[in-house]
Amino acid sequence: MGFFVSAQDYHHISPPKTYWKSYGFQKQPDHAKIAYYKSDSLGYEPVMAEVYSFNKEGYIIQKYTRIYGKFASESAKNYLYKNGVLDSTTTKASAENFNSSQKMQYDAQGNLIKITSTGKYATYTDTFTYDDGGLIQTMTRRNATGSKTFLEFVHKNNYIKETTTEKSGRIIESCYVYEGDEIFAKFTITKKQRITFYDKIQRIEYELEAIENPFEYAMKMRTAYQKNNKALAETFQKTASKVAFEIPAEARNEQGDWIKRIQFDRRFGTQKRMVFQYLKYADGTESGSTEYDLIFDMKVKHYK
Repeated sequence: MGFFVSAQDYHHISPPKTYWKSYGFQKQPDHAKIAYYKSDSLGYEPVMAEVYSFNKEGYIIQKYTRIYGKFASESAKNYLYKNGVLDSTTTKASAENFNSSQKMQYDAQGNLIKITSTGKYATYTDTFTYDDGGLIQTMTRRNATGSKTFLEFVHKNNYIKETTTEKSGRIIESCYVYEGDEIFAKFTITKKQRITFYDKIQRIEYELEAIENPFEYAMKMRTAYQKNNKALAETFQKTASKVAFEIPAEARNEQGDWIKRIQFDRRFGTQKRMVFQYLKYADGTESGSTEYDLIFDMKVKHYK
């Protein structure tokens, strides 16, 4: 059990992901281009682009991101390998303050045990420990700012406990519950208790507030979800939950990779995005396009 194998986005600090499968692809890509568009009654315009490039062994060598508009920016994160493992990463950004570099260190068994990062906003050290079976047991990040974050990986029950100690001494506790390798629920201990659930089947994120025992509730819902993968949707349709993010419609190619989708981020108001992906696979075949698809737009206009 790897906790991170197919998660597209991390929800907590974690070891770097490098293999193509950990990015959610169903077939090994050479590279993938993703275009995000703002779309409304006045038309459409690009707002962001991403490019993921992989080597012939299937390991990522660069992630490029470009933001369009008033706050335009570019960044490229490069991955360097030596002796079959990730040796270092460097991030070059149009805003030089966000440049950074990370150096990896391994033990005799090939386990990643330390990452040293430098950069104006990214100076920290990560250290890792492992159990007798070679599974990651703890991860500790010590920031130059004086804060420390400690993660404990509880493989038996498939969750991660995170404790952050700020420079002031304030302690923040969070928990991340997994279902297999996918994030299922997360919460942070606060006065106004809030818990987020991730429904990978329905492609919806739900937020609930005022949950008295969030850990017990998350475990209960995970058990229900394991028995019925519609359990979250059926439960939260009857409660005062908030849909924080959703992908109500998408199209996939014959390999099972998505190539076009409509998504809504409702955390702060409603942000609609039309997203299109072009894939060139390692065997030379191609699929999808980053061009705006007006036919797909017409098919999904009823989603609000």
